[in-house]
Amino acid sequence: MRGKFQPQAVKLHYHGLTFDTKQEIHEIFDAWLIGTDIIGMYSDDNELTFYETDRLEKKDDGYHLYEDDHPRFFMLGTSKGGAYLNQIDFPKLANMSFTDFIRIGFSL
Repeated sequence: MRGKFQPQAVKLHYHGLTFDTKQEIHEIFDAWLIGTDIIGMYSDDNELTFYETDRLEKKDDGYHLYEDDHPRFFMLGTSKGGAYLNQIDFPKLANMSFTDFIRIGFSL
């Protein structure tokens, strides 16, 4: 019998090109594996971003996101400013129901 999934801190390595000069970039972000197939993190725009792991490459140093692979993701923002979003605790989010998650959105 398997134990209950436990969220864990991970590193997300972004490999892509800069928007203006098209130079290669490699950025490393703190993220959370909040399900066996979902990673969540705060984006540079103070939004929550979620990625499915099926198009990310798992390595010893974390998950690698290659822009060319077009990984599926979605972002959540708020008109009240991203400062409220960084108060969300990803490990708690992993154990919430979808309804609870929507309630957080309405409370922002």
